[in-house]
Amino acid sequence: MNKSAMPRMLRLAVAAVLLTAAPLSAAVAAPAAPAPEVQAAATTGVRAPALPKSAPAGALDATGYWTAEKMRSAIPADLPGDAKPPANKAPDGNSTSGIASRPVAPLGHQVLNDGVPSTAGKLFFSDNGLNYVCSAATIANNYKNLIITAGHCVHSGQGGNWHSNIVFAPSYYNGASGAGLWNWSTARTFDSWMSSSDFSHDQAFVTFGQRNGANLIDAVGGNGLVWGNTRDQANTRIWGWPAEAPFNGEVPYYQDGNTFSYGSTDAAMSSNMNGGASGGPWLKDRIDANLGYVFAVTSRRTTSGPAYLLSTPNTPDVKTMFDQMT
Repeated sequence: MNKSAMPRMLRLAVAAVLLTAAPLSAAVAAPAAPAPEVQAAATTGVRAPALPKSAPAGALDATGYWTAEKMRSAIPADLPGDAKPPANKAPDGNSTSGIASRPVAPLGHQVLNDGVPSTAGKLFFSDNGLNYVCSAATIANNYKNLIITAGHCVHSGQGGNWHSNIVFAPSYYNGASGAGLWNWSTARTFDSWMSSSDFSHDQAFVTFGQRNGANLIDAVGGNGLVWGNTRDQANTRIWGWPAEAPFNGEVPYYQDGNTFSYGSTDAAMSSNMNGGASGGPWLKDRIDANLGYVFAVTSRRTTSGPAYLLSTPNTPDVKTMFDQMT
């Protein structure tokens, strides 16, 4: 496919969904139903003191491992699970909140895939001999090579292990990254995710090495990071690369709308994005289509009843983990 045809195809893909639900940009909510069951994209995790842990540095360059075919056939990394929100909602938000970092535009003009976000992309990895994929987004910091994603996109949780062959493909579209593949250096997530699959701590950061002498944030830009926000946020945009039918993981989708409280710790938004969208950014106070403040990342989704994406908004623990990455 020639490059000039690509943006048209993307617009057509989004427009097809818009025909079914004008308020949505890439996904539609399912009809209302009884209290939904949820799948790895949402058991409600138990809040607990959680110290972040780091994976070993990626000694080998994983970018050579990932061919276009391997990227297309990677399995969406969503975990099974069943839960219902508790009857009594816990107090919303935190006693403190703040801005951990502010958005940064890329240096110069990058020729990326038109219509595809430059600061979001697909995160590929291997686990137990199989290849998987999540979504992720860049975060501006002093290191300039940082992304945020879900904890289950770097570690398989209780009884599991660290993932390998981790690469980030920003602005991914049809088997290729608009800014090339970036090889990981270190990954960090919480003890409570690794030991007990605590979904309230289903967040992770990954650092990357330079590519051709350039830093990731300089190449594609970096989102800001906020923490301690309430779960009810207006004008939110969620990016993701859903890969289960009717999606194929080759085209990004975004969902615009308002989030609302769900259960004791989660925020929710109506969306039919599915496996592969895990780790995608929830943006508030957007500067443009590419840049904003990440206040949460997609953790799980409902599997019956109304179609929701679910996430625990960034807590002070996430801010602490971010500080350890600088």
